[in-house]
Amino acid sequence: MSKNLPEIFAAVENRVNHLGQSWQKFSQKISQDLPETYQPEIQEISTQLAKATEKLLNELHHPTLAIATTGTTSSGKSTLVNLLCGAEIAPVAVSEMSAGVVTIEYSLEKSLVIQQTPGATWECGEWQGISETEICQRLNRVMTSYLDRKQSDPQIACPISLIRYPFRLQSQLQLPPGTKVKIMDLPGLAYVGDEGNANLIRQCREALCLVTYNSAETDQQKINNLLQEVVEQVKELSGSPARMLFVLNRIDVFRVDNHWPESERGYC
Repeated sequence: MSKNLPEIFAAVENRVNHLGQSWQKFSQKISQDLPETYQPEIQEISTQLAKATEKLLNELHHPTLAIATTGTTSSGKSTLVNLLCGAEIAPVAVSEMSAGVVTIEYSLEKSLVIQQTPGATWECGEWQGISETEICQRLNRVMTSYLDRKQSDPQIACPISLIRYPFRLQSQLQLPPGTKVKIMDLPGLAYVGDEGNANLIRQCREALCLVTYNSAETDQQKINNLLQEVVEQVKELSGSPARMLFVLNRIDVFRVDNHWPESERGYC
């Protein structure tokens, strides 16, 4: 598919240019036959079409691939994010650690930005040339502080963080030149429905969404709860199933069975 992307983009660009040329010829022709009072309206249509065309062509020349990650409680989502980045920059904990949205944009220079939000009890600011360890430590402090504060103040604004980092996924994907890749680490599904996260979640509805699920859970009641959590919160994301991939994390737990291939197939 990646080998055909340049051809697909070129075909779309040709259609866009053809549409602009066709409208120009059509507008010139009808302008000759319509009263003068219609001219401002025709000009407005031409202006709006030109703006839309310019925006679309810019997106074709500089496209953005957005990958959003979310998952059930303690499903290994942070581990998946670190795998995509090729570095331990997302805090990993046994309990739920996700808080707010962390956006990771590809850049050769490393930096971390924690936006100032109303009522923040955590340190906000920008750090340039920051190491992977310090990124992880600062995010850990932010998330811990937010989750602690949220217990007494459910309406507190969630933290918003931006990491610029040379993650390996950019080089592994065969994408058209000029393509920008960003990873949006969403809060765990237990927090997706929070009003504080609602606006941030809506930004991800056009992204490729990776939903992680803990395959190692054996308690049937917890399994049922987690599955229901997935169903309800995926609805909250309002994304298309065609843009969602479900990641069965810790699937290797079945390898300890004597007949693990059958167990694994039966689970999937």
